Amino acid sequence: MNTRSSKESQTVRDRIVDAALDEFYGSGFHGATMRTIGNRAGCSAANVYNHFESKSELLVEILRSASDAQFTATRNALRKAGDDPARRWEVAVAAHALFAARMPRECLVANTELRYLDDVDRKRVVGSRDAQEQLFVELAQAGVGKGVFVIPRVHEAVTAVLTMCSGIPLWFRPDGPLTAQEVAEDYGRFALNLVGYRSD
Repeated sequence: MNTRSSKESQTVRDRIVDAALDEFYGSGFHGATMRTIGNRAGCSAANVYNHFESKSELLVEILRSASDAQFTATRNALRKAGDDPARRWEVAVAAHALFAARMPRECLVANTELRYLDDVDRKRVVGSRDAQEQLFVELAQAGVGKGVFVIPRVHEAVTAVLTMCSGIPLWFRPDGPLTAQEVAEDYGRFALNLVGYRSD
């Protein structure tokens, strides 16, 4: 395949993925069909099948990409956060929340449609999600170890924080009174309260 045809194929593939995301977001996994995805992408269902064998493969592609991107955004924020455990926790939560505010389709589809994958496909998706959860557990444990967080059950607190962030796409609107950045910073502060942050 020459360079031009390779780029054109990638463009079609990207359109298909974005169309599938819209369909899963608007109609749910079961409501979407390869035909409606193709129509939205401006191609035939047959062309969709040239790139993806099934709706499940499309969903895996979307969820893996979103999870990887959110995990990368969190780690990139931490690289600039310094060594203070409270600051690192706040920054990580803010980065996680910011992604949820800016990428609502991806996050809502990830939270609602993952259940439709079989065990094999689910394992292909949850790696980044599990790694991100473990990162938050380690950040919280570091705060406990330094004595700045007072919390008896770290895993429960992490689950509460991640669940809190996953709800952002349900209510946040870019044209609302708060910017995505302001929401993210608020959630970072909320998360400090959830781990019993002590500044003294």
